[in-house]
Amino acid sequence: MVDLPRSEYEERVERARLAREEARKTIDEQTKTLSDIDEKAIQIFRINLLISSVMISGLSISVSTDQTSYSDVMTNYTILGSALLLLSILLASITYTSTSERIGISKGSIDDSILNQRYDYDLVEEQVAVAYGNMIRYNYKKNAANALLFTLTLLAAITSISYLTLGIVDVYNSVPLYANIAVIVFLGVFIKFSGLVGTTKRWYQLTSPVKRFTNLNVLQHQV
Repeated sequence: MVDLPRSEYEERVERARLAREEARKTIDEQTKTLSDIDEKAIQIFRINLLISSVMISGLSISVSTDQTSYSDVMTNYTILGSALLLLSILLASITYTSTSERIGISKGSIDDSILNQRYDYDLVEEQVAVAYGNMIRYNYKKNAANALLFTLTLLAAITSISYLTLGIVDVYNSVPLYANIAVIVFLGVFIKFSGLVGTTKRWYQLTSPVKRFTNLNVLQHQV
């Protein structure tokens, strides 16, 4: 046993136990959040695929019946909308596949601390709490990255639908100026209330992408 008065020893154990329990709750909530983002991302992925299928089918039917030609349909609006739709599909798939949260301590930590008979109980509780703290930091960074990816996915999907709609109008009539302004205003409102700016700042502060890229280049030059 650690050489401490009994009251201090019990307080130390209680503090470690409280830290471990609260950290475990935090990890559970982080896991739920990441799972929720993954579920929404895959739903958008499926919707985008459905829109793509409908768009391709409609285009094929329209051209095959000689009602219009490819050059008439492929306007600047439809090209931009199609490119953004593909971007949204790509971002949704990256969001879904890039999740790698940490939900529990590793086998090494179990062998080295929990099952190690040399450690007193208070040290085991503290080691587990420390391990959970490291997981929380890792999951927080992953949460920030996935939240940014999902917001960009949604933005690309909404923008693509907007411009594809204008593209359909443009096939039969010229698109009025106020329609373009309305789309831009709508996207500005979405960016404002979706928290994209704040999410981007949080991701940048947590991940330091420029610093990581610089360090990678330094390592490559050293090799």
